Amino acid sequence: MSLGKSRIWKRIEIIGDIAVIPIPFEYEISELKKYAEEVMERTKVKSVWGRKRDVSGLYRLPTYLHLAGEARSDTIYREHGCSYYLDIRKVFFSEKLSYEHRRIAEKVRPGERVGNLFSGFGPISILAYKLRKPEVIYSIDINPYAYYFMMVNVELNDAYGVIPMYGDAFVRLNQLEPLDRIISPLPERDSEAYQLALSKLKPGGYLHLFAEVEVKRGEDPVRKAMSTFPGAIKGRVVRSVNPGKYHVILDIRKEV
Repeated sequence: MSLGKSRIWKRIEIIGDIAVIPIPFEYEISELKKYAEEVMERTKVKSVWGRKRDVSGLYRLPTYLHLAGEARSDTIYREHGCSYYLDIRKVFFSEKLSYEHRRIAEKVRPGERVGNLFSGFGPISILAYKLRKPEVIYSIDINPYAYYFMMVNVELNDAYGVIPMYGDAFVRLNQLEPLDRIISPLPERDSEAYQLALSKLKPGGYLHLFAEVEVKRGEDPVRKAMSTFPGAIKGRVVRSVNPGKYHVILDIRKEV
């Protein structure tokens, strides 16, 4: 299958000194490697990987293929003034969520006690702490690699009010005191996260919930998400997963 060069270049992600090319469902590895070599020539990256559109396993990670340069998948990624050490093959990463990281981080208030479920390598937790100085952010993930990178990133950014926690996010959240704010960025677990988060929030507290919504043609995914989760005061589409299915972020306030 011939790959359109403009299509490839528009969708390349640069993560530190690594470039990632999205792999179509049908592809020729020789052609992908040709484009990867061109990426090496035209950018300053040291490694190029292809990412398939599959997602599998407990940690929800796609399959990567090494295409050119160093056979290395760890790097330092910079976003909104913070530095993050991560391995693209071992932790979830999406450059498309950069805006949402900043938007949610700026909602946090000084002195709050915050829980961040499914927090990965720590981009929301660390940015929120650096920008807003809450009292503490419990940053929870069941992926041991995410937990490791989170601890490293706390050190890299002097974000010592972020407390990395390893384990099941729901179990860990249940062990915590009532919180002012909870962040849940895993759309596939939206209903469970909503129910538990509301039970752990203080009256008047906030939940930032990523939800997965299926709609019919002409139906508004934000409106449907807001009607599904009572207490939602604002919502926006994060991305389209496939025709009729969307990931939506909701800001939800618990009643006083």
